[in-house]
Amino acid sequence: MKTWQRLIRSGLVIVLALLAWSVQAAPTHLKVLVRADDSKFIGSGVDGLDVRVTRADNGELLAEGEITGATGDTAALMTIGQLRGQSPIAPDAASYMAVFDLDRPTRIKVSVSGPRALQQSQQEISTTLWMVPGQHRADPGLVMHMPGLMVDLVKYEPAPHGIALTANVSMMCGCPITTDGLWRAADYDVVAQLYDGDKRVGQTLLAFTGNTDEFSGSLLAANPEGQTLVVYAYQKSTGNTGVVEQTLNGLSD
Repeated sequence: MKTWQRLIRSGLVIVLALLAWSVQAAPTHLKVLVRADDSKFIGSGVDGLDVRVTRADNGELLAEGEITGATGDTAALMTIGQLRGQSPIAPDAASYMAVFDLDRPTRIKVSVSGPRALQQSQQEISTTLWMVPGQHRADPGLVMHMPGLMVDLVKYEPAPHGIALTANVSMMCGCPITTDGLWRAADYDVVAQLYDGDKRVGQTLLAFTGNTDEFSGSLLAANPEGQTLVVYAYQKSTGNTGVVEQTLNGLSD
């Protein structure tokens, strides 16, 4: 075989090999959305969520980013029944589009943490699924569900024979708790507890004030300085729960 023929043949082999690799390692799209339990999609309103996509077998990172966007269509998500094959996902619903190369069917792990707005309310969820090179899961995408409630201690101050405090409670998407809305205050128990070390020394039920997300009350305590205040919210219809803890300082000034 002549030299030029060998070069051409070698070149063809290389080209075919590259073509074969390019067919195998195909860009694959995965759209990730996270819906708050009994609520809407979690997104920019609570500073978003962090997403990591890895190979399930060895942890190799395939993609990472954040979920941002709106909470979605309230009626479609909360009041209108959905038939099989119909999607309640609005185009602007909070999501993250992961794009990664796969060269063979691969089991991946999708991990999500957040929301970022309140550190003490952050949760982490994950799931595994198979994906095939070039076979996208982007319409409607992968919808994951995150349980919990967001609880924030707004203020506490000395009161006769104890402390007065106010807490804000909302769904994980930031959706509001009100008197007669979709998320009704009567469905939530919000409780303040006081701990001296591991011993609980006080407890009271916080009442809804009438202002969106706001619960307040007074807790009897002889000397709460330096003790730990725990506020938890419990949604009776679902079991969703959120907790915030705070060491009490400055009450004796």
